[in-house]
Amino acid sequence: MINQFLLIIKKQDEGKFRFFKNIKPNKATSEILKKNNSTYVWGIHKGIINNSIWSKIKKNDRIYLTVEKETFKISGIVSKKIKNLKFAESIYPASIDKKQIIYFLLFEKLDTCRIPYDVLKNKSKSRIFVEEGIYEIKKESLPKKIEKVKVKKLSFEKTVGKAKRRRMEVEGFVRNTTKVKKLKEIYDNKCQIVQCNFRLEYVSKTKKKSPYSEVHHYNPLKKEADDDYGNMIVLCPNHHAEFDFNVKFIHHDGTTIINQDGKETGETIKFSRGHKLDMKNIESLLGE
Repeated sequence: MINQFLLIIKKQDEGKFRFFKNIKPNKATSEILKKNNSTYVWGIHKGIINNSIWSKIKKNDRIYLTVEKETFKISGIVSKKIKNLKFAESIYPASIDKKQIIYFLLFEKLDTCRIPYDVLKNKSKSRIFVEEGIYEIKKESLPKKIEKVKVKKLSFEKTVGKAKRRRMEVEGFVRNTTKVKKLKEIYDNKCQIVQCNFRLEYVSKTKKKSPYSEVHHYNPLKKEADDDYGNMIVLCPNHHAEFDFNVKFIHHDGTTIINQDGKETGETIKFSRGHKLDMKNIESLLGE
């Protein structure tokens, strides 16, 4: 089984991280990469990795790399790992601690990672007290798809002129109002989007002011989706409209909110214990 690891890079090495991703390597580094049939190489200081973790890393394992507490992350499949006392002199000639960098991970390609930093950190097998280091991630705890998400975009039809009057029959869906009411109670009529501060009240039949919320069927009922808790989320009217019109989506990880281009909006959705969206409903609106 493929293992997964989280490599957290300290802030002061952010420049080294950018060099690793974007800048053409020097001649000596290029020769090392060519000899090992790889495209990228990352060196690890011997002080932040222990032998037990190093021995677990194998070819084809996935490594998530991120600067501590940063939003942007990348990941790569290990093509080779090497322990070498002299590589750093070629790869990081200007580094003060180059003699301490003796562990090297090589990759053929890198992918953009859209899994939130805190999710990666919380899925570590051991508690992370020091932000810098490499940590093993629990098996099967992260979504398999971490590549750029392709989202089905909604096409809008432009109309001109006044609407015509026409008598017609309308067919609708009979929704389970009991589940809708129960779900609103669970979330106290508050939007499940963590960053949402929208508040609206209405006067109930008992003349009491109550907070207003709406329940959204994530996978539309017109697609013959389930009218069940696994396809229902509580939202404010604004977010409800954005989800209805395919302006926002939930990522494969089940918590991150993304836009039509698959980019993170900076929002997350929380779920109460015992309630979650079924993955089939999340996948229904995301590209393969």
